[in-house]
Amino acid sequence: MPPGLAAAILMIGLLIILSILFYFLSEGVQKYLSDAPTFARQVRQELSGLFGTIEPVLEAGNQIEAMTQQAGTQSVTISEPGFVKVMTHATPAVVSQIVVALTLSFFLLASGDMFYEKLVQVMPTLKDKRRALDAARTIESQLSVYFFTISTINAILGLVIGLTMWALGMPNPLLFGLGAFLLNYIPYIGSIAGIAVTLVSGLVVFDGVIAGILPAFLYWVINTLEGQFLTPILVGRRLKLNAVVIFISFALWAWVWSFMGMLLSTPLLIAAKVVSDNVQGLESFGKFLADRDDLSGSDSRLLKFVFRQKRKPLAED
Repeated sequence: MPPGLAAAILMIGLLIILSILFYFLSEGVQKYLSDAPTFARQVRQELSGLFGTIEPVLEAGNQIEAMTQQAGTQSVTISEPGFVKVMTHATPAVVSQIVVALTLSFFLLASGDMFYEKLVQVMPTLKDKRRALDAARTIESQLSVYFFTISTINAILGLVIGLTMWALGMPNPLLFGLGAFLLNYIPYIGSIAGIAVTLVSGLVVFDGVIAGILPAFLYWVINTLEGQFLTPILVGRRLKLNAVVIFISFALWAWVWSFMGMLLSTPLLIAAKVVSDNVQGLESFGKFLADRDDLSGSDSRLLKFVFRQKRKPLAED
């Protein structure tokens, strides 16, 4: 099958799947967006009941501020746009980024082995050609393993969270399950966003603070179990990266490419690590990008000596 035809079939199938998901979830999303102001008022009421003990302090602060204002002073109030308006302005940007990413994916798939051919052409020696091809194949293999494994993990996570929300009586459990599936592709921030949305929805749906917090608490427990046990076992150490570097990469690519940058920050970091591991002179950078590893005997003794020297003056004092 020609690469262009195979790419077209894959992209059409992906668009069909996305269209079906959008069809089933559009009603629930539209309802949440239309009821956003009501949700905000209800959450404010729940939180005011939860933190009612600090209200006298806030009221006293407001009274002091009012007393210190001079007579005749004019104040200018800048009204912030509402939630629905913000979402209306943000949606076209997200959709355009998704369209660009899908178009780029189509051209990458349709190009076939063109990039391998270019690597063979530009490398000067046979040794360099083999090393470049090995690095490219390793990047392709590890990214394939990463996306397949993470997608499987996210699907399991979305299914468990969807069933949990359904068992608790939360509305639109399918929406929560799909949201958990998609948000888990975004490092750190995705989990926090999912827990926050679940907390807001739980406070609105259920009466009482404990019942409202329970869905978010279970979301956090399931997500923690996935992050601490399931992902390390399935992904393995060869794809584990430095957590600090992952967050820095996430912040950088989110600033450069917004929504799609959040999704692609970790795959790009994996590609950078593979290149560093296979290019002479960059092995140390690849070691820095990797997760914590066992130290050699000399390095371990050096660290102990340095830390002991730092603690020694404190002990004498």
